[in-house]
Amino acid sequence: MSIRRSSTGSSNDPGGSNRSLGVVAVLVLVAVAALVAWFPGRSEVAGTQVLRAPVSASVGEEGGSWYCAARDMGVADVEFDHEVFVVSLGDAESNLRVEGFSGDQREGSTDITLDAGATAVVNVREAFGSAALSVMVESDRPVSVEHRISFDGGADQSPCSTFSSDTWYFPTAVTTRDATASLNLFNPFPGDASVNIQVALETGVRVPDRLNGLVVPAGSTLVVELGEHVERREQFAFTVSARSGGVVAELVQRFDGSNDDHPVTGLRMVPGSRRPAAGWSFAGGFADPSARERLVVQNPTEPEVDVLAQPVVSGATDVMPEPFELTAPALRFAVVDVDADSRVPVAGFHAIDVEADGDHSVVAARSLDVNGVPEGAEGVRTGIEGGTTASSGLPVAAADWVLTGVQHREDIDGVVLVHNPTAEAAVVSVVALTAAGPGEPVEYELPPGDLVGVGLDSLGGTEEPFSVSVSSDSPVVVERLIVFSGIGDLSLQPGVPVVDDLDDLEPLG
Repeated sequence: MSIRRSSTGSSNDPGGSNRSLGVVAVLVLVAVAALVAWFPGRSEVAGTQVLRAPVSASVGEEGGSWYCAARDMGVADVEFDHEVFVVSLGDAESNLRVEGFSGDQREGSTDITLDAGATAVVNVREAFGSAALSVMVESDRPVSVEHRISFDGGADQSPCSTFSSDTWYFPTAVTTRDATASLNLFNPFPGDASVNIQVALETGVRVPDRLNGLVVPAGSTLVVELGEHVERREQFAFTVSARSGGVVAELVQRFDGSNDDHPVTGLRMVPGSRRPAAGWSFAGGFADPSARERLVVQNPTEPEVDVLAQPVVSGATDVMPEPFELTAPALRFAVVDVDADSRVPVAGFHAIDVEADGDHSVVAARSLDVNGVPEGAEGVRTGIEGGTTASSGLPVAAADWVLTGVQHREDIDGVVLVHNPTAEAAVVSVVALTAAGPGEPVEYELPPGDLVGVGLDSLGGTEEPFSVSVSSDSPVVVERLIVFSGIGDLSLQPGVPVVDDLDDLEPLG
């Protein structure tokens, strides 16, 4: 981000030291106010947006900072690629500064000018000499940023964050013998941060001694290997709470397929959720004999909370399946194995809407493991032969969304998933974004509660990474599925809402 500075001449007033000190004090206050107004962590400094911003990433009217935390997947001596995707939104070019951070320091920067509608790909290794870096992107105009980690055994891609926070929630994590669990805590700011990590198990809650008061130095990323503190757990939840400062948190898990009871291979990148909410939505998923879909609801509050999880089958909103009924114990979690229940048909995509009872708030996440293609599979499902992914739900709906870093080629493809959680029909337009201009829109009238999957081929998708815009005449929720068929993995993550103001987002529930 370019910073405009103006200099102020010194005073020649011979009035004495008190007046001089007064002028200096005023200038200092003005400088501090300007710094707070510009500083990327301003929401934490001001203490206002933290309470009202329900998402970890959003695109506003102006430029800003994006934080891509994950830089380590917990496997030594395995070479991997790290790519950052940036799309320039609006009708003018964007000027970008991309910076890389290691576990010790800032490692360098590169500047990019990006045409309106174009998608840039930054190879972190080529830009900074190592793929194992967290990345910060600053822009003078609206952009959206995602990043991808990939290697021979898997790949995943997630939106980067536009906020740091003093609290991050992770409803689902795994430390079985086939899995790594690397929590990446990114602090790109000028002051050190200190955090506690609270672990929720089926039997209770604890803060392991070595996860109490962890220091994340300024301008670095601390990687915490959770398997060293939480052993052999197929499911647990955890919360990152800052004692001072703010961080950006992202969990990376690699599965090697060595669990005979439930063989899983691939990579998960899971950004944390910044706060609980009364309602959550997942725009798309699928459950069949070759797929295991698990919904986890974390309750970060003291009383237990009753929760309804309503599956919605694409094209069949006139006959809704019975909702799942869960009770999340105080400070712990509840789990539903969606694929194990016959109420969700195995054909096609489905959405899931989650609602907490009363005035309570929870955090919802979903994991999806695939180990084969079922008989009779159609469409994009035929390309998903294996892999794993996990993501937080969406606690909001919006009229405009953007996705970046998607591709339509033989070994990588995808689907844009749009769900209408409201009681009114929505007219939805999905269009590819390129430097040559937007493509031909694909439009749908989406009935109340319904969902639709839009293949990248129908958008005129290209082999090179491009971006997608989704707009609607009423609020919807959007996810995107990426199929890495060349390496047998998948990614199912939320889109990024485009808003004039965070108050424009519609709370669910």
